[in-house]
Amino acid sequence: MDPNGKVAIVSGGASGIGFATAKLLAANGAKVVLADLQDDKGPGAAQAIEAAGGAARFLRSDVTQRGDVQALLAFAAGEFGRVDIIHNNAGVSEGGGEFFALPPEQWERTIAVNLQAVIGATYVEVPFLRKQGGPAVIVNTASMGGLVPMPTSPVYAATKAGVIHFTRSLAYLANEGIRVCAVCPSFTDTPMVRRGSEQQMAATFQAMTAEVGGILKPEQIAEGVLQLVKDDERAGAIMRVTIRGGIDFARERR
Repeated sequence: MDPNGKVAIVSGGASGIGFATAKLLAANGAKVVLADLQDDKGPGAAQAIEAAGGAARFLRSDVTQRGDVQALLAFAAGEFGRVDIIHNNAGVSEGGGEFFALPPEQWERTIAVNLQAVIGATYVEVPFLRKQGGPAVIVNTASMGGLVPMPTSPVYAATKAGVIHFTRSLAYLANEGIRVCAVCPSFTDTPMVRRGSEQQMAATFQAMTAEVGGILKPEQIAEGVLQLVKDDERAGAIMRVTIRGGIDFARERR
C-alpha cells in the first residue's frame, strides 16, 4: 500500500518507535493520528509533524481499554475520512530486577499492555476495517525478545512471543484485503530503554553492543514498518530488525 493520501493510526505515537513511524508515514504522504497516554508529549509530537508539512492529530488513548480504541478509530475517521494503516505499537516492560522479586501488578501490566491490548485492539479494529471496506494494513510491534529467550525480562519476552503468534494466526485476513504483520526490533534507543542514571545507560549501551552489536535508532524500526505497509505480498509476516542482520524475516519451523 502506498501511504500517500492514506490515513494511519499509531499507538504509543508520542515518542520512540511510534513517533518515528508517524513522522515517516507523514513524510510519505499519510495523514496520521497519534494515540498515547502521554498527553504532555502527544500534542507537541503532532505539532512537530505538522510543522514539517504533514497532517497529524493527537488523541489521548489507553490501549488497554477497547472503548478507547473504538473512540480512536471514530476520531481518525471523523478527522480524515477513513482508516487505512494501524500500527499497534504501545508497549511497556516489567522493569529491572529478577522476575520473582517483582510485585505482581508490575508484570501483570506488561501482559495487559503488550499482549492483551494488542489482541483487544485488533478485535475492535478488524470489524471496523471490514465495515469500512477497502484494503488495510495492521502492523504490530513485537520484539526480538519474542523470538529468543530474555532471562532478564521473561514476561516481556512472553508477551512479544504472543504478539508474534497472534499476528501469524491472522494471516488469513489477507483474503479480505486486511494484512496483519509484525515488526521485531532488537534493543532500540527509546524512552523505555533510557531509564536510570547516565552511568546506568552507559552500562546498558555497552552491554548491548557486546551482546547484539549495538542499539537501534527508532527511525530504523520506522523504515521496517513502512516496508511492511508498502509490501502488498506480506501477510502474517514477522520482520526482524537488528544491528548485525539489518531487516529480514523470521520463518516458520517446518
